[in-house]
Amino acid sequence: MCRNSRFDVHFDHIAQAGRGEVVDYLVVTPQRLPESLITGVSVLPIVNDRLVLLRMYRHPVATTGLEVSRGFIDQGETPAQAALRELREETGLACRPQDLISLGTCTPEAGVLRARMALFVATGCRPAGGDRDTAELGLGDTVSFSRDEARALLSQMTIEDATTVIALHRTFMAFGWPLQPAGDAGVIGNPGTFADRS
Repeated sequence: MCRNSRFDVHFDHIAQAGRGEVVDYLVVTPQRLPESLITGVSVLPIVNDRLVLLRMYRHPVATTGLEVSRGFIDQGETPAQAALRELREETGLACRPQDLISLGTCTPEAGVLRARMALFVATGCRPAGGDRDTAELGLGDTVSFSRDEARALLSQMTIEDATTVIALHRTFMAFGWPLQPAGDAGVIGNPGTFADRS
C-alpha cells in the first residue's frame, strides 16, 4: 500500500472460522525483517545505581513521556551491538559489552507491527565522551531515578510506553529487586489510578 525508508504498510485480508473476517487489517512491517522478527533494541542504562530514562516527544500521541533508549538494528549488527550504539547515541553513555544484560524480547505493538524488540539493561555505565546525538526528532533530556523512584513510577502507572514498563519490570526481576516497598504486602499501585485517567 505504501512505504517509507524503514517500513512497508499494507492491508491483509484475514478470517477466522466462526469469528468473522477483516478485509483491511493494517500491518506495518520493517523492510529488513529477519526470521526472528527482531528489528530493534531497547536499553535501560544504570549509572551509579540510578536508572536512566529519556524524555521523548512522540508525534502520533502529541505527548512527551519517559522511555528507555531504543532504535533499529543496522545492517550487519547484532542486537547487543545495536544496543551499545543506541546507548551512546541517545544517552551519551557507554558500558562494557559484558555489562550488557539481555532481558529477552517483546512485541511493541503486536496488533499492527510485525516485529520484535530485544531488551537490555546496561550496568556500570559511564559517560562515553563526545556528545549525544541530539538531532534526533523528539529526543529530550536524560533523567535518572533511584530504585525507589523507579519502583514508584511503575506502581503509580505514570509511564505509558509499554516497552519501557517491560524493561523496568524485567530489570527489577533480573536483579531480584522488590517491586513493592518493604513491609507492603498490598497490591502494587492504586487500583483506581488507571481507571481514573481520562
